[in-house]
Amino acid sequence: MKNLFAIIALFVFGTAMAQTNNNVTENASSTFNSISQAGANDFGAAAMFVNPAREVQGSIHLFEDWENNAVIHTNGNQKFLLRNINLNLKRNTFESKISKDSLFTFNFNNIEKFVINNRVYKNYYFDDDNRVYEVIYEDDEFQILKGFTLKFVEGSANPMLNRSNDKYIQKESYYIRKDGKIKTFKLKKSKILKLVNGDEAKADKIESYAKDNKLSFKREYDVQKILEYSAKN
Repeated sequence: MKNLFAIIALFVFGTAMAQTNNNVTENASSTFNSISQAGANDFGAAAMFVNPAREVQGSIHLFEDWENNAVIHTNGNQKFLLRNINLNLKRNTFESKISKDSLFTFNFNNIEKFVINNRVYKNYYFDDDNRVYEVIYEDDEFQILKGFTLKFVEGSANPMLNRSNDKYIQKESYYIRKDGKIKTFKLKKSKILKLVNGDEAKADKIESYAKDNKLSFKREYDVQKILEYSAKN
């Protein structure tokens, strides 16, 4: 089992990129050694998969391809670099391709977060739901999160339905996490301004900032800028 894990780790982390930061694992060899010492169950497990016989439109994975730059942050303040990763929306897990028919599935047992293409992803469990979220904004009081869902639509031979193939449909929704609770959240002005806890003067200042800079309370990136401004003023 130990030898099997060594082979898996070598494949998964063999693409690690060199870094000068001392807090980041600097090369494939040291990454391999660090992960191997931790043990397979600390970070995930490998599995074989079989391609479906019937072609399905869409994908169960969030990203269009697997060439994504990731920094894996552990609870022990270690960082590992990887350029082969994707988020399986069906299982709510991050995966890396070991080979054409093999995947390494990460768990969050000892991982704090994944930073993929400069976007932060964390795992939260609430109300019997365990899910990976993208962190849109966070401070000491709350987080704005984006969650992903996957819907499978079965094909039909009925020409009136125009649905000859099976299809996966990805959807995204926004949430607010506060006091350990996660609730749905809409990106709109009234909701954003309520986050300043009834401070009308500050709300007016935020609204003026958004107007002067042509920022929309409905656009994700603009909301990030608005909330960052609010935290500093």
